[in-house]
Amino acid sequence: MPVIQIKYEDIYFDPKVQEMCVSTSFQCPFYGHSWSCPPNSPYLEKALSTYKEFYLVYSLFDLEEYIKKEKERTKRSEFYIKNTFLLTKSMESLDLEEEFNKFISQYKEEYKKRLFLYDGTCKYCKIQDLGACSYDNGEPCRFPKEMRYSMESVGIDVISTVRELKKKQLIDIEYPSNKYSYRFGLACFK
Repeated sequence: MPVIQIKYEDIYFDPKVQEMCVSTSFQCPFYGHSWSCPPNSPYLEKALSTYKEFYLVYSLFDLEEYIKKEKERTKRSEFYIKNTFLLTKSMESLDLEEEFNKFISQYKEEYKKRLFLYDGTCKYCKIQDLGACSYDNGEPCRFPKEMRYSMESVGIDVISTVRELKKKQLIDIEYPSNKYSYRFGLACFK
């Protein structure tokens, strides 16, 4: 199972990460359209420091093999296939959700509170077959206790965190990678 226990000190925070969701050169389509995304998501550096256990949960997808098959099937360029995958299929995939479910089913320690951070926008309403987030309808979050903030939306610099874990040899993955597409999440307990 792709899970590694890390320390609070291994997590890199930067309030500027939240600003990456919207800039003059890029605006995430979920910015301002989800309860879990900026500008609605809080900066959690101080709040996370109160938690005692942290687990980096991740999934990997063989992007190289997928591109090879799609090139044969569609005759599209590698660039087109890779970008289409990153913009559509990877955002819709529930592979990270599955890894969290496996981890949670095996986690037997008692805890007072938990917080799970995923990648991308919250998909909980979609998983429950309720469609999109209720934010644009002006309705409150349907599942505030199950809302899935992304690591980036709360100020975690995921790339720096993973690179430093790799440098410290705490994680054995090929990152960054042209072969694999990784998705990262963080399980926090107190």
